[in-house]
Amino acid sequence: MLYRVVLAVAILASATTLRAPAETAEERLACTPDAQSLCIDEIPDRDAVYACLVRKVNQLSPACRRIISASIPPSPTPSSAQSRQRK
Repeated sequence: MLYRVVLAVAILASATTLRAPAETAEERLACTPDAQSLCIDEIPDRDAVYACLVRKVNQLSPACRRIISASIPPSPTPSSAQSRQRK
């Protein structure tokens, strides 16, 4: 089990691209257990792990949910999309 934790942290720490904002060690530690339990099939592909965490945001631990939710850009509301079309 410790091997998996160390491996997951090493993979997440060593990858160079992520759609989320730059992460801290604290953020990695908050989301590593969620990645291991919910997105294990996506490891070591960092982008796939992030996409999986985004898809499963409602299943994440509170700490990881805050981090992932903050990294997701807001969707345009229908009214703002319609007003842009009218211009």
